Amino acid sequence: MKHSLIFTSKLEDFSKIFLATLAVFFFMMLTDVMTSTAFILVTIYFLDGGHVYSTLLEVLGDPEEVRKKYVWIVLFASFFLNFFVHFFFTDYFFYYIFYFTIYHNMRQGLGVTFLYRLGEKRAISLVKWGYYFLTMVPFILFHMKPPMAEGKLGEAILMPFNLYEVFSAQSLETAYRMGIFIYVIGAVAIAGVLIYQKNIRGFLSMLFFTMVYAYAFLISDNEMKSYALLIFSHAIPYYFLMEKRLGITHKLNFMQKYAWLFLLAIFTVGGVLDYYQSDIVSLFEPLDSLAMALLTTPLISHFIYDAIIWKRGNDRFNTFVSYNNKI
Repeated sequence: MKHSLIFTSKLEDFSKIFLATLAVFFFMMLTDVMTSTAFILVTIYFLDGGHVYSTLLEVLGDPEEVRKKYVWIVLFASFFLNFFVHFFFTDYFFYYIFYFTIYHNMRQGLGVTFLYRLGEKRAISLVKWGYYFLTMVPFILFHMKPPMAEGKLGEAILMPFNLYEVFSAQSLETAYRMGIFIYVIGAVAIAGVLIYQKNIRGFLSMLFFTMVYAYAFLISDNEMKSYALLIFSHAIPYYFLMEKRLGITHKLNFMQKYAWLFLLAIFTVGGVLDYYQSDIVSLFEPLDSLAMALLTTPLISHFIYDAIIWKRGNDRFNTFVSYNNKI
């Protein structure tokens, strides 16, 4: 690769991958946006609920891709998995969605970091496991903090298994302090090695996602602020990544030309479905497991599709990453 950029310039990379997250962070710090209905609707439904449907524009909306076996295997497997979990383990269905979502969020950050290290052969394992250490440890330590007292939106959004029901507050506090100490030492060591490797964009990308996770799970005591930061750092970059990918690789000319418009439309449709999800499920009782499985199939299939279409062995991914060298 000539250069480790995702888009065509440093400014475009910054504006499409990092700017929205930084802007919303400072916006949240300076204003009482957590009480804004518009902000909540955009964050929860348009961005979070809507972006998962965008993958369908490639796997189901492309006449070449939709014929491939993996598309239908993933789609039906996601539906049956959702139905199984909701039907037999209803009380744990939220945790299934929550932990799957966090892992998927982590994986995207790692993917962006590796995009900035294309062609770099050194310290691949260090970057991979260092990234997981820097993002996973804050999430694990989050379980040891008292539940967030602010920013609740009715049913909890960021609530993992409650360890306070199993362990004493004192033991969790001790474990939390030890974890923070280990985390800081590990972060300094990993940063030192990566700086020595001199891949500045790869390092800054890794630092960016590390800061998002450290703030969301260790520093913030406001659930909505943590949630918003995780969503903006994930859904906004994903929109622009998919816009570029569809514009380059989709087999329909009108999709290539108007990828931005189709993405906005499917974000909106997905957001509306997510907004009315509980109402739709209640209409289908006692077949609620069937309805929930169907409505969450785009979410789980999105996680799995992404693990396939953004891999190095994928032809369209290879076209995506080599595009900059052709312009």
